[in-house]
Amino acid sequence: MDAYLSGIDGPDGDGLGSPLSPGEDGITSRSANALSTKLATVLSASYADSEIREALRLFDIRDVQSEYQKSQTLKSIAEKEIIDANARIVGDFGHVAEQLKRVGVLLARLNDTCDQMRGHILAAKQESAPVLEEASILLARKQEGEAKQQLLEVFCKHFTLSDADLKTLTSSAEPLDERFFVVLQRVQQIHKDCEILLGTETQRLGLELMEQTTRNLDAGFKKLYTWIQREFKGLDLEDPHISGSIRRALRVLSDRPTLFQNCLDFFAQARETTLSEAFQGALTGTGSGQAIEFSTHDPLRYVGDMLAWIHSAAVSEKEALEGLFISDANEISKGLAVGHTSEPWARVRRPGGVDERAEEDDTSEHVFDGQKALSDLVSRNMVGVCQTLHQRIEVAVKNSGDPVLMYKVFNLLTFYQEIFSKLIGSGTTIDNTLVQLETAVLGLFKDTMDEEVGAATADTTPSPDLSPPTFLHVALKQFTDIARSRGPQMTGSELERLFSAVLSGIVDACADGASQLLEVRESNIYKANYLTALQMSLRSILSQVPPISLPLDKVNSELQTIRDSLSESVTTSLLDASGIGALLQEADTRPDKEMRRKWFIENLTNAALVLDDFLASGLMDAQEGLSRMSDKSAAKDIIGEAVDRFCAEFDELEGMIHQADMEGPNGEVDAEGDEIRSLADLYPRTGAEVRALLS
Repeated sequence: MDAYLSGIDGPDGDGLGSPLSPGEDGITSRSANALSTKLATVLSASYADSEIREALRLFDIRDVQSEYQKSQTLKSIAEKEIIDANARIVGDFGHVAEQLKRVGVLLARLNDTCDQMRGHILAAKQESAPVLEEASILLARKQEGEAKQQLLEVFCKHFTLSDADLKTLTSSAEPLDERFFVVLQRVQQIHKDCEILLGTETQRLGLELMEQTTRNLDAGFKKLYTWIQREFKGLDLEDPHISGSIRRALRVLSDRPTLFQNCLDFFAQARETTLSEAFQGALTGTGSGQAIEFSTHDPLRYVGDMLAWIHSAAVSEKEALEGLFISDANEISKGLAVGHTSEPWARVRRPGGVDERAEEDDTSEHVFDGQKALSDLVSRNMVGVCQTLHQRIEVAVKNSGDPVLMYKVFNLLTFYQEIFSKLIGSGTTIDNTLVQLETAVLGLFKDTMDEEVGAATADTTPSPDLSPPTFLHVALKQFTDIARSRGPQMTGSELERLFSAVLSGIVDACADGASQLLEVRESNIYKANYLTALQMSLRSILSQVPPISLPLDKVNSELQTIRDSLSESVTTSLLDASGIGALLQEADTRPDKEMRRKWFIENLTNAALVLDDFLASGLMDAQEGLSRMSDKSAAKDIIGEAVDRFCAEFDELEGMIHQADMEGPNGEVDAEGDEIRSLADLYPRTGAEVRALLS
């Protein structure tokens, strides 16, 4: 470093290191100061300075430790290097300028080429512009055509049927299988989707498609309808498992309520014919069982056998047909609800059909009730059987002429009517037929009873023995037989109706006969006799027919009134025959004690003779007077009650005599002049003696 610094101003041999002249002294001193300052600046510089570090590195790469001191200074070397470097740079720039000239020539040529190409392109563009425009239009049309083609394919795939599907749907030669139902469901969906097309501006396509799908649907449902009819013809109701395809077909056909109802009508007609023939075979014995007509000699059994056969047939019919409606009731109901919107005429009830049974409101008009449909179908299947049943029962009852049998048949009809009401509901053909038969049989019963009562009561004159008339016994037997046949099921209103029909006229005739008897006691005995017969008959069936207690209480009350009247009549007879009644009356007319005693003295002797005569036969006479009563126990009770009353009256008379005897003076004489010691001597009988003699 010192060597480099020492050679900055040149070698000493050049005279640079000699003392300066006076003029140059200031300059030299300033230069020395500047140099010193520069040296100080350099020496003060840190090696960390990037410029100093780079300068020292450049110096290190040169071998100048001794060369620079000997030959030249560092400055000249540096200047030389700068000049050489500049020369090289100038040379390089010359090459660059030459290259730039060449580039300029190339650029000029390229510009010319580009201008030519631009001209060609513009010319080509002008020539191809119409073609390109037409091509773009064609491409747009192509894309539009492809989109329309794709839309058409999708539209045709959705809204049209293939020939194979159309054949499956409409051709009767094709089987009605799963594929048919799939195609039918698709056509229904197409018909529904056509409503969307009708909402567009151009409705022609929607109308044409809807018309076409409507024809296809009609043909499909017609095929389904025909198939169901054919299946119904060969349907075996004895098979516990009815074909599932029939149930599905009915469920689908419910979308056409008219066809659905026609199918049910066809089935009902077919089953009606089948059941009518089966019932006729059961009656005549053409089948395997014994003919029901063999029991025509016993009308009650005959009617019961026919009703039992119909009940068995109705139960079998219902069990066999339950699978058609109950399991798919909801689906059929939905189908009918949809179908009624497209077939408003199907809402009109047809005359003569099962729809006339009840008036339903509009809210429930389209609700399908599986149980009701099943009951209606079973009812319609039994129409022919019910007609035959009605005719045969009416003829059998009319020919019998027995009112008891008629009422038993009425009871049997009522019993089965309740069973059928629970089985298939009320208002059905069977129920209506049985109700009509009940009315007819009950009318025949009343007419027959009226005829019998009229014939029996033509002569109501009581017999000499005052016994109940024969026609009463006949009527009572009929009444009890009828009541027993009905049993505990008989209601109060039914009992009243039966009593009115059977016994009211008879009882009235007996009362009329009693009114013909002039003597009150005979009339009361006759009444007691026939009421006793009525009472005994009613009591005999009281345990079997509880409602009989009401008329029995009325008979008991009336009979008790008659017995009280008889008891009073016997009492009066005893008092009159014994003279007790007359004595009491005369005593009551003489309130004065002396006059009463005087009268007793004058009449007691004869009265005592009359009493003795009465006591000898009075009881037997009373018994003889009630001997024509049929109820001997009641007669005995009546006499006993009359005797008690008689003895009570006698006790009263005895008391009067005793009182008069106690209050009278002594020393009186009777009509013969004998002295009277006591009135008891004139009338010696006591109450105890009278009771003993009349007991």
